Amino acid sequence: MKPDMSRRDNSIRQISNHPKVRVDPDAPLWRYIKLSPLFLNLNGKFFIPTIKQLQESDPKEGLSAISPECIVGQLADHSPETLDAVISSLPQDHQRVIKTTDTRDIAQCRHNSRLVADFWDANESESKCAWCWHCSSHESAAMWRLYAEAGVAIQTNLYRINSSLPKGLSFDAGKIQYCNKETGEIDSINPEAPEIKSVLTRPYFFKSIDYEFEREVRLIIDAETRGHGRLLTDISNEIIDKVVFSPWTKLNEFESLSEIVTRFCPKAVVTRSSLIKDLDDERTESAIQDLLEAQPSRDENVP
Repeated sequence: MKPDMSRRDNSIRQISNHPKVRVDPDAPLWRYIKLSPLFLNLNGKFFIPTIKQLQESDPKEGLSAISPECIVGQLADHSPETLDAVISSLPQDHQRVIKTTDTRDIAQCRHNSRLVADFWDANESESKCAWCWHCSSHESAAMWRLYAEAGVAIQTNLYRINSSLPKGLSFDAGKIQYCNKETGEIDSINPEAPEIKSVLTRPYFFKSIDYEFEREVRLIIDAETRGHGRLLTDISNEIIDKVVFSPWTKLNEFESLSEIVTRFCPKAVVTRSSLIKDLDDERTESAIQDLLEAQPSRDENVP
């Protein structure tokens, strides 16, 4: 029986019911990883980096895709206490300028909005951790090349994740919104679009359109210590539905490693990607080669 993910005491909360944002709980989710984190995962441990740590490989990560004025407006309309807290956290001279600015001074108002928006983005980058998944019904050659050429892809879905988490953990789930973040270019995000309303003040749900092929789903959780990722422990092995080894994994390596994985996750499907070569065909070729090597040569049969 699947868990009711709409209940308030469940671990994963959908940030929106709009189809462009909501994650189908049955949809296959993949993580393409190296072998080292795989064995941590098999032991029920998963490391989730902060947005700031993700910025080390993508400087545009966690940057708002809407104007500073729009961010401030959204905070003012929907979370005025948050906006007050942000302004109160700014340096004293910035607070003083914001409080004394004449609303008719358009240039200064825009500058003030930029101060608030930049602080908001930086704060969210340090205080939020992102568990990133690739949502697809099939494997991705690009994801293999980028993230797991000598590793594995583990497959799950939201139902499995939700039922495998220990009590006390709470995630916000949503699909990444891809947009144009190039300086000087017109934003490709319409802040009035209904599917965007729920993510406007969540910069970690926006990425540059360059990464659209990743079809990313994110589970967001608060950092326990600002600027530091979280190590989740005691995650049930039921979270893993399938472990697929890289298509470049040698047959003997795959067979040895698959035995280890199966001991940890006896219910999981363990296989090797067939993107390059069929596993059964390679086993047949290997068996034939072994037989040929075992046959005595003609010279050995000569008396």
